[in-house]
Amino acid sequence: MVGPRRRRGGVWSLLLAVGIAGAGATCSSLDTNERGPVQTADAGEVFRIPVTVETDDGPITFQSEIADSPAERQRGMMFRESMSDDHGMVFLFPNERQLSFWMKNTFIPLDIIFIRADRTILGIAENAEPRTLTSQRVEGDSQFVLEINGGLARRRGIRSGQKVTFFAPIPEI
Repeated sequence: MVGPRRRRGGVWSLLLAVGIAGAGATCSSLDTNERGPVQTADAGEVFRIPVTVETDDGPITFQSEIADSPAERQRGMMFRESMSDDHGMVFLFPNERQLSFWMKNTFIPLDIIFIRADRTILGIAENAEPRTLTSQRVEGDSQFVLEINGGLARRRGIRSGQKVTFFAPIPEI
């Protein structure tokens, strides 16, 4: 399988180490390892990076898979039956533009957090309905998207305007 499900080497390992040190985040919430890839029953190794949202109540970090190619972004969270509340998926795009997502073959409700190029939250499509082709979007341009479990953004105080921190290379056009 291609993409974030397999261990990324080289620059990703370096960026993960720098990102963890730079963000002051811990990775103790990863499934079986303290850092880096983890084993899952269906996909082999999964590589995650910390994505931190600065809320009014303090930082919240999600250990996030990376979707940074067209194929990975199209597959997204499809066919997942569950996800831990401290996990997510971060979608990386080459530039800022109007983005929209659909939930075809996505089995769990998700909060879809749209993030501007300056890494502030533009808006959130809350509790996106699973298994639909209904377009999920917020008005305005964004370059990144973080998907987390549905309803979690509201429960944890995540809202528009908050800063998001992560370390990952921006995909080329």
